[in-house]
Amino acid sequence: MKQTILAILTLMLLSGCSVKETSLKPYSYTLEPMLKLERFSEHNKDVLKVAYIDAPSGLNTRAILYKKDGAMQPYKYGTWSETPPLKLQHLITEALMDQHHFSSVIAGTSMASNNLVLEPILQNFEEVFREDGSSYVYVSLRFRVVEIKSGEVLGSVKLSSKKDVTNTNGAAGTVEAFNAATAEVIKSLSLWINEVRK
Repeated sequence: MKQTILAILTLMLLSGCSVKETSLKPYSYTLEPMLKLERFSEHNKDVLKVAYIDAPSGLNTRAILYKKDGAMQPYKYGTWSETPPLKLQHLITEALMDQHHFSSVIAGTSMASNNLVLEPILQNFEEVFREDGSSYVYVSLRFRVVEIKSGEVLGSVKLSSKKDVTNTNGAAGTVEAFNAATAEVIKSLSLWINEVRK
């Protein structure tokens, strides 16, 4: 009798653990930085195309990545709704369009004619853990502005931002830090590109 009760209790305990584990489902996060950029009252004559963002294959994933002890790992219960290069291209296009500095800002897939291309290269988009267990996110992109007709590179810059992860609630806290770092990079880009092409 004792063995039967013990077996039933063991089964209930084990099944309870497995139900708890399977009830945790991955959550999809969206990169949504809060941007407040200066808006121009008059635009120049340029049409700027934002090219597809080139990135290492390791960053072209929906996994939210962190680096711990030198190894890249994905969060188990959190993913991006879109790959960072694709989402960043959209965010940069929208931000520069809303700023109204250029006559038009178009995405890389657009068939519209343009005289300038912004070529972004995503170099870093990761959370890094320090030895003390705290972490920060690091976002780094290199940008080139190219004039189509001449092929001349009008300007090139590397912009990056590092933000501490203050909310340690798994991937959610990391996403908050990514939003802040991404907003800082896009704001720096807007200031830089407006000086390259006034």
